[in-house]
Amino acid sequence: MSRVAIIGAGNLGAYLGTKLRNAGHQVFFCVRRTPMAMRFEDSPIWRFPFFFRHPPPADVVLMTVKTYDTAAALGWLPQLCKDNQPVAVIQNGVGHAERIAPYNAIPVLSWVYVEARAGVYRAFLPQHAHFTIPSQSSCNAFADLFTNTGIQIEREGAFHTAAWRKMLHNCVSNPLTMIAGKGLEILQEETYLELASSILAEAFPIAQADGARVRATEGNRILTVLSSYPPGTRTSMLQDFERGKRLEMDTLNGALIEMGKKYSLPTQVNEQIVEMVNTRLKESSVKKRAAPE
Repeated sequence: MSRVAIIGAGNLGAYLGTKLRNAGHQVFFCVRRTPMAMRFEDSPIWRFPFFFRHPPPADVVLMTVKTYDTAAALGWLPQLCKDNQPVAVIQNGVGHAERIAPYNAIPVLSWVYVEARAGVYRAFLPQHAHFTIPSQSSCNAFADLFTNTGIQIEREGAFHTAAWRKMLHNCVSNPLTMIAGKGLEILQEETYLELASSILAEAFPIAQADGARVRATEGNRILTVLSSYPPGTRTSMLQDFERGKRLEMDTLNGALIEMGKKYSLPTQVNEQIVEMVNTRLKESSVKKRAAPE
């Protein structure tokens, strides 16, 4: 049994905390506000210990905050990691370990979509491993937590390439579902399928220039994986948009644009996607201001 600190009590943090507590681990959250009770469809209601400041040291730390909150989350690590305890960085994008240097990072890719409606969480699971981590033994601390939980952990020797594959998934799924206002079933529609294919065609050369061993022929595989999720699977960006929260565009398509500049590669399609997202945000803001109070 391990003492596990989870930084961030969002949907993914709730999912991981529930699974780990059901497995007998001691779980507490590091948060800025009091987390609500966590109830999944297939689990009892849990109320977890939490800290606003001064947490005890943990055996393993899970960082589940959005990438734009990483700098603030680093303030928790001096107390949680007094003896160089590992920090699983479970976030979007690439370059997970660099974000928390010099702390002992375990980069983690999540393939689980989690949503909350009316106080009840629901997890949409992939038809393959739930999480991907590097193959090094230094990452065992994360994998060992989920023994006998039913969660599948994939070990990947070429993790940078795997992180880029996940990045490509996210650069399609997140902005397009947000623009459409619907789940991943939109990829069955010709309009969104063409946009998705265009995003990937432009992104593959950027990924390759950044050292990822990906091939443009993998585009169909990525779209097949995304289409394999159950209808109604809603991405984090769609949920964040509906809640009026900040979006991770700078980590996804915005990052593609910046890397395109770095490697002198075109990014017109992704610039168009960012503009479509911004237009949707503006339209939503206008509607909210015009709505009667």
